[in-house]
Formats: sequence, structure tokens, C-alpha cells
Amino acid sequence: MANISFMISVLIPVHNYLITPLVQSLHKQLTAEKIAFEIICLDDASKKSVIEKNQGVKSFSEVSYILSEKNNGRAITKELLCQNAKYQWVLFLDADVDLIDDCFISNYIHQIKKNSVHNFIFGGFAYKKEKPKNDYLLRWKYGQKYEAISAKIRNRKPYKVTIAANLLVKKEYYLKLNINSLGNNYGMDLLLGALLKENKESVLHINNPVYHLGIEKSIDYLKKKEYAAESLLELYRGKKIKESSNNLLKTFIFLKTLKCNYILAWLYPELKAPLKQNLTGGNPNMKLFQFYRITYLCSLDLKEQKPHI
Repeated sequence: MANISFMISVLIPVHNYLITPLVQSLHKQLTAEKIAFEIICLDDASKKSVIEKNQGVKSFSEVSYILSEKNNGRAITKELLCQNAKYQWVLFLDADVDLIDDCFISNYIHQIKKNSVHNFIFGGFAYKKEKPKNDYLLRWKYGQKYEAISAKIRNRKPYKVTIAANLLVKKEYYLKLNINSLGNNYGMDLLLGALLKENKESVLHINNPVYHLGIEKSIDYLKKKEYAAESLLELYRGKKIKESSNNLLKTFIFLKTLKCNYILAWLYPELKAPLKQNLTGGNPNMKLFQFYRITYLCSLDLKEQKPHI
């Protein structure tokens, strides 16, 4: 019999990723805990071949696999998942993650029973030690350095490393953030920390990571980071975020104050080719990656500015 003293909705946004292994692992752990649960997978217009393979998850009890009529993007998909969740506590997991051990669900349950003061609980990210192929190294190295961080360090600046791919949160508090209203460009998920900080939400980081498996090619990840910078600039200009723990935005604002952004914007087209060569090669340098991102943002800002009339 399920323990109704604890109930949880596990929410998985899906786009062109096979989720059967993840759902199977989650279902096993949730069932073992003898709690009331549901797993909702919302497919955001994946390829037909992926959808066909993912249909099998519906054979598990308390699991639903829902198809979106169009590609909405991560922000709207997560909002829809949360709206449809039955229970107060919702656990967001990206489709491209894997559980590290058999204690993942029990760790979260233990944390809630021990201290229910925090409305947002981040479990963290981890990466397997085996290096991927050379043309996939940028995403792997970035994740190792900036995402695979212990809870002790993350709690020092709780709004800085807020990875929503492994987040336990009270439903009402997530919906209150109204993240989908900010738009649907890539990178919206990365701005969660800024919204949490603005709303002074109670945040806790714990050591309950999942493996991030969906490591894309370096050239594709570089393009995604460019899209994220564009989203960041759009939100900054529209005054939709007031303060941020996002290092890129803080650096950009500081440089604009000193008017150094003009120099970096000029450097971007001059250094773009050699920087890309390093970042997509066999030994991408993380400092050069951060330099590339800030020069790109400064260049984009000046390029898109309309002349004053």
C-alpha cells in the first residue's frame, strides 16, 4: 500500500531522446519507497522514430507519455507538465540524464522529511569520468568545471548554479515564477537562478546528482551558447530580469559601465575563427570559452543597437 504521507510527481520534458531506461529506473525506486507517485513524460514534438520507441514507457503503472501537437520549447513544456501534476512536490528531470545509484528518490524523500522549509531543492549534476570523442569535449569539460559542483560550494551562492534538469520543487512555487512568460528561446532554463533571487525564494542544494548523458558535439554546443547569450541580452534589454547570479550577464554589465564592451565587440570578428578552432578541437580551453562568450555578447549588443534619432 502506498504511503500517502508523501506524494510526488516526476516530470520529464522529452525532445528526441529515448527515455525508457530512465523511466524504468525511476519507477523501480519509486515503487520500492511505497509512496504515491506519478511519472509524466511530455514529448515536445520529437521525431516519429523516437516517439515510437518511447511509447513503451506507458506499460509501467502510474506513467503517462503525452504528445505535444507542436514544438513548444523547454520553458512552456515544463510549465505544462507542472500544471498537470497531481501532487504538491514535483521532481523535474531532463530526458538525457541517468540515475547514479539506487538511493536517488530516497535521498529526496529523506531531505523533505528532515526539513520542508525550502521550496526549491537542487540535486546537482555529474559527468562520467570517461572522456568523450574530441569533437564532443567542449560540453563535457564545461560540465565538469561549472556544473559538477558539490552542494557545499553551491550553497555558498545558492542562486548561481541552479540546474533545473534535477530539481525538486513545490508545484505552486514553480508556477509562481511564470518562467514561460519570459519567452521561449534557448537558455531560458539557465536564468532560473535570476528569477529565484529576485523573488527571494528559499533554495537548498544537496548532493543527489544525476549523470548528464546528452553531450552534443562541440560545434552544436557553441551555437547553443550563442543562442543563450541572445536570450540573455533580450531579457536584459527588456528589463525582465533585475538582478542575476549569472556571471556572463554580470561581467557584461560591468564592462558596459567601463565602456570596455566596444573593445571586446571589435575583437570578436578578429578572434572568432581561432577561438572556434580551439573550442571545437581536442583540447578546448575553458578560459577561452568564457572569453568567446563575452566578446560575442558585446558584439551582438552593439550590432543590434538602433541608432538614436
